[in-house]
Amino acid sequence: MAEIVVADAGPLIAFGRLRRIEVLARVFERIVVPRAVFEESQVHPGLPDVRAIVSAHAAGLFVVEDSPPDLTRLPPDVELGEGEAVAIAFAAERGYGVLIDEKLGRSVAEALNLKVIGTVGVLLIARRRNLITAVKPFLEDLGTSGHRLSEELIREALRRAGE
Repeated sequence: MAEIVVADAGPLIAFGRLRRIEVLARVFERIVVPRAVFEESQVHPGLPDVRAIVSAHAAGLFVVEDSPPDLTRLPPDVELGEGEAVAIAFAAERGYGVLIDEKLGRSVAEALNLKVIGTVGVLLIARRRNLITAVKPFLEDLGTSGHRLSEELIREALRRAGE
């Protein structure tokens, strides 16, 4: 996986819900969050996950990038959300990986030959590097917090983690 990733809001919010954004900072050399993605993650400012994201930004765990990317690199016939589109276009411009969970966004990023990883993939890397002791508690916490994960994804993640 790329050492520098551009984050979409989904994984940022997921790690905010887990109160473990520092795991992202320990897995990747640098995390870039486009301004549009950062603002998308701040829609409900009173939520604890949003406060965790703001605190992580203040602590320097990721960089918010203000320069807008060239969206013309993206396929014109695909309807992505603003955050996904900006994150993918930014990663494509700079040759970075993209941290994204949304299925359509992942397929667009892969079609652009970008390295793609999601929340569960980061947890698996963190487990392999002994940054966390187990994946299962994180998956359970995400599920109870409303983060949608398919049963198939959960089974595969637990299999890969040996849990």
